[in-house]
Amino acid sequence: MNLPRYEEHEEEFLKAMANRFGFSGKTWDVFMERFREKNINSLDKDIAVYLEAELIEGIKESADHTTLPATILRDRLKVICNKLEAEGCDYQGKIKGKWKIAKHWLREELYPQWLKQGRLITLTGKQLWQQLWEQANPTNKIQPVLFPKPLPTLEMGEAEMSQEESLSFPLNSKIRLEVNLESAGYLLLLEKGTSGKMWCLCPSGFAPQPQHSEGLVILPQYNSRHRYFKLTGSPGEEEIVAVITKDMPGLDWLPKPDEKLLQLREEHLMGLLDYLSDYRDCQILRMTYTVTV
Repeated sequence: MNLPRYEEHEEEFLKAMANRFGFSGKTWDVFMERFREKNINSLDKDIAVYLEAELIEGIKESADHTTLPATILRDRLKVICNKLEAEGCDYQGKIKGKWKIAKHWLREELYPQWLKQGRLITLTGKQLWQQLWEQANPTNKIQPVLFPKPLPTLEMGEAEMSQEESLSFPLNSKIRLEVNLESAGYLLLLEKGTSGKMWCLCPSGFAPQPQHSEGLVILPQYNSRHRYFKLTGSPGEEEIVAVITKDMPGLDWLPKPDEKLLQLREEHLMGLLDYLSDYRDCQILRMTYTVTV
């Protein structure tokens, strides 16, 4: 993928990074000027002269203004470099020129990440789903089962059904989804069907209660007017992603309990990915099963 030229979006990117790392006041001013591409060959003292008014703001008049701006700049630059190191920038043991290493790290590593989060590059729903899929861990805690659930009829000596066979269903099958929660929490259950369309299964009219205690959750839920999901469309792979959080996620698109299945679009997935990048205390699980002819 060809990324937009850094210079064209530097201002927006640097402001986003300053906000992300909590820079403000004089630290914000130093970060924005020292890390601009046009100032790559400027000396610290040149930046200090340019920012003199901002750097000495609030300083008593009796102070020595001839050396003070440069001193403040060096102090703020040290704070910035320490923060960036804590966020993953590796100075490889070097003491001098840390800001140059940090600048390269910001441009070469964080700038592409910032773009891929949907800030400037428009990703397709398929690409956004793939990002979510890659964040999830494979699990056997989510299982599709036929409805009604068949009684075991195994004869003595008969081979048991394999895991692959148990996760394969013919078109037009009626199924339920069983989710085994290791702890209480809010269940957000998403599906990518064989057609490529993506849906929010929980919460929805199939699952009006997304907050659950530990243990087995069956969808559709008992208090839903639906009794099963029917596999329609075409053969292929169905993908399920479950996001389990302690509390209700801060997403403005979550369906109401009595609403129809929400078809997920790019803006829904972008919002979810943004939320997950900030909210670490959750589980993201995934599983897949096959729909056959």
